[in-house]
Amino acid sequence: MSNPAKRPHDGGGDKPSKKSKNLWFNKSNTRQWSNRRVIERGDAGMFVTSNRGKEGKCVSELVDLLYQDEEASAPSNGKKEGEGEADDNDDGDDIEAQIRKEVDGMKPKGSKNNKGPFQPIRLDIPCLAFIKMDKSLDPVQIAHRLCATARANSDQKRSRWIQRITPVTLTQKVLGGGIEQLSREVLKPHFHSGGPSKKYAIRTSIRNNTTWTRETLIPLVASMVGPGHSVDLKNYDALILVDIVQNVCGMSVVGRDYDELKRYNLSEIYEPTPKPKPAEGGVTSEAKTSAPVEPK
Repeated sequence: MSNPAKRPHDGGGDKPSKKSKNLWFNKSNTRQWSNRRVIERGDAGMFVTSNRGKEGKCVSELVDLLYQDEEASAPSNGKKEGEGEADDNDDGDDIEAQIRKEVDGMKPKGSKNNKGPFQPIRLDIPCLAFIKMDKSLDPVQIAHRLCATARANSDQKRSRWIQRITPVTLTQKVLGGGIEQLSREVLKPHFHSGGPSKKYAIRTSIRNNTTWTRETLIPLVASMVGPGHSVDLKNYDALILVDIVQNVCGMSVVGRDYDELKRYNLSEIYEPTPKPKPAEGGVTSEAKTSAPVEPK
C-alpha cells in the first residue's frame, strides 16, 4: 500500500513550503485565489506567465499593478471645479467619507458575493495563471497601458516575477462551434462595423489541448474576419490573439505596437534579452526561422 504522505501536491506550479503554509500572497495582502481552477465561458481578463514555481508571486504582483492602474485611471468624483468648497466645515466629513468609500470599493471584500474586479484563478498548468476581470473593464486597454507605462519608465521596475500578459476580451468553449461564435463577437467591432480595410495577423497559443493546431485554428479565425481585409504578418493594423487552454478559447484584438511593446512581456520591457553578437563573417549566430504563412 502506498504511503499517502508521499502523494504529489496537486496545485499547479507553486509548491507550498512550511514557511508559506499555502499563503499565496503577502500577509499584508488580503487577496486570495478564486476557489475555482477553470476558466468559464464568458470570462474576460488576462493570462499571465511566470517561471515555474513563481506563479503565486507573479499573480500577486499583477493584481497589485491592476489595482494601482485602476486607481490611477479612475475618473474624478464628478464635481465641477470649486463645487462644494463654500461650506468646508459642513461637508468636509462627507467628502472624506466618500473618498474612503471609493477607495474601499476598489478592494476585494471577504464576502463571496463581492470579490472585487480582479479574481486570480489558479490553473493546474505550470507557469500560467488567469486574472478574471469585471466586465466593466477592458483587458486590452489595461494591458496596453501597463506595458506602455513600463516602457516609458523602464528605469523604474515595478515587477519582478511577471513575464507575458495576454489580454482576453472574451472566452468560449472550443466545442460545438464555440470558436466561431467567439470570433464573431470579438472581431465584429474591429472588422465588421464599417471603416477602412485593415491589415491583420493572427497569433495563436495552444496549451493542454491536442484537438486544435495552428493549421486548423488560423484558417478558421481568418474566415471569420471576412472579405475586405488583408493579411500582413509584420505591418498589421490589428493583431488577433487566440489562446486555447484546455477546452476554453480566449480571444482579443490588439494594436500595431504589440511587437514594439515586446509582445506585452513586462520582463522583456524592463530587462531586454541581449541580442546575439554577430559571428565571424558578419553572419549572426541566431538561428534563422521562417515566418509562418497565414491564409488570406
